[in-house]
Amino acid sequence: MNYLMLVDKFNPLPSDFADRLDFYEVQGTLFENQAGKALEKMLNAAKKENIDIKIISGYRSPDYQQLLWERSISLEMWGGLCYEDAVKKVGRTLALPGSSEHNTGLAADLGTKDADDCQDDFHRTAQGRWLGKNSADHGFILRYPRMKEQITGIDFEPWHYRYVGPEAARLIYDSGLCLEEFLHFYSDRFIGIPRKS
Repeated sequence: MNYLMLVDKFNPLPSDFADRLDFYEVQGTLFENQAGKALEKMLNAAKKENIDIKIISGYRSPDYQQLLWERSISLEMWGGLCYEDAVKKVGRTLALPGSSEHNTGLAADLGTKDADDCQDDFHRTAQGRWLGKNSADHGFILRYPRMKEQITGIDFEPWHYRYVGPEAARLIYDSGLCLEEFLHFYSDRFIGIPRKS
């Protein structure tokens, strides 16, 4: 598994990707095996400091991602947007099937103990602050940080954490880069992974 794979609308997953995944369950939610074990360890470390972090979302099948996409578009259109504007708005926070990090099993949407859905102010909560300080030690990065929207193509999502492995996570965190910047500038030097030309 390439834990530094870039998955977005320009870099979709192969159609048979899910067939190759080995899953691990955390809080009743599936993740790729190594990512799930690291997530469980991270959540247990937080709990030891009286920080309860809830998993809102993990692995999503392409079919489920399609359902979420269609439902979100319909809701925006019901709210008065035309189809094109609805697609544009929904695409800022939700990816098409095969283009979502959730389809890899490496992404986790996290929240407070009582959360039912993603929280826009999650970064201001005790859980969000704890993750901001400690997630890199467990191999996770805040995948869609503030002020990187023009690079990632996704709005700031303080709840969306992505497993990239401890070494890469520490380098990304310390450098203040997002994953796209890291892959473009540094992965061949620090991790030994050739970058795309």
